[in-house]
Amino acid sequence: MDFSDDDIRANRDYFRDKLRAIRQKVELVHKVVDGKPADWLLLDVRARDAFAKAHVPGALCVPAEELATLVALLPRDRALVTFCWSHF
Repeated sequence: MDFSDDDIRANRDYFRDKLRAIRQKVELVHKVVDGKPADWLLLDVRARDAFAKAHVPGALCVPAEELATLVALLPRDRALVTFCWSHF
C-alpha cells in the first residue's frame, strides 16, 4: 500500500499531537501526586454527585452542563485543565 505525502504528513501530525497530549497528562499527574504548586486550575467536569464521591485534591467541580454559566467566574490568569471520567 502506497501512502501519499498528505497521508504521511497527517499521520506524523496526529502522532506528534498525541504524544504532546500524553506528555502533558503525565506532567499534570506528577504535579498533582507530588502536591507541587501549579500554574493551572484543574476542573472536574463530571456531575456534582460524582465529584462529591471522589475527586482529585485541589480540583474544582464545574459540571459540563454548567460550564457555560460558570466560565465567567473562572480565573483568566491561569491555564484551565478539564477532565472527566465515566463508564460506558
